[in-house]
Amino acid sequence: MEAVRIAERISYIPATENPLSADVGIIEGNDAVWFYDVGSNENVADFIENYKFGLNSKSEPKKKIAVISHFHTDHTANLTKVKFDKIYMGKQTLRYFQIIRASQGLHEGHGEGAPKLTGDLNFPFEEVCQIVTDKIEIDDGIKLTISEIPSSHSKGSLCFQAGNYAFLGDATFYGFKHKKKFYNVQLLQQEIEALRQIDASVFLLSHRRNFTKQKRAVITLLEQIYETRKSGDTEIEIF
Repeated sequence: MEAVRIAERISYIPATENPLSADVGIIEGNDAVWFYDVGSNENVADFIENYKFGLNSKSEPKKKIAVISHFHTDHTANLTKVKFDKIYMGKQTLRYFQIIRASQGLHEGHGEGAPKLTGDLNFPFEEVCQIVTDKIEIDDGIKLTISEIPSSHSKGSLCFQAGNYAFLGDATFYGFKHKKKFYNVQLLQQEIEALRQIDASVFLLSHRRNFTKQKRAVITLLEQIYETRKSGDTEIEIF
C-alpha cells in the first residue's frame, strides 16, 4: 500500500470499497506525523503502524497523532489496532465509539455494509484522547487547525486544516434516516457558512473519485442543494 503525495508535507491513503475504508490523510510535521482518520482496512493499520519517519528515511521516529473526522467505523476502526501518542476527536465521536465497541450494533452511517471493530476492543485509546470543543491551532512546521463543522452526515464532525488544504471527511455528505437520504436545512446553512470561513482553497473529501476539490466548487454544490429547500420543511430529501 502506498500513499499519494499531493503537497510537500501532505499525502493520503486512498479509500477502498471492499473492505469499506475511508481516505486517510497524512501530514508530516516537524515533531509528529498527523493522520486524519485511520480507516478500517487492515493494510492501512499496518501502513500507519510502520510509518516511522517524516519527510525522509533518515529522520528520527516521530510521534503519531490522529484526528478523527467522525464516529463511523470506516473512519475509526483501526483505532483498536494502532497505538497513537494523541488522538483528537469530537465528544460525540468518543461517545458513539464507546457504544459501538460495547454493542457492535451502531452502524447507521453506512448501513449493513459498515465495517465492524476488530483487533483489541479493550485497547485503552481513550487515555490519549483530547476532545475538541473549540478551535485548536498548532504550528508543527505547517500551520494546523482542528475545528468542529456542522454536518447532516454526523454530529461532531471535525475539519483538519493543514496549510492550504482542509480535510473534511464525510462532513459534506447527506445524512441517513430510515433509508432516507437528506440534508438538515439548518445544519446545511450553518455548514455552508463554516466552509466559507475556512482559509484554504482546496477541500479534501473522503470516498470521492477525486479526493481533492476546489473550495468554491464544493460550496457552490451545497448552495444549489440548499436552494431546493421548500418553505416550512426542516429537511431536503436527496433521491
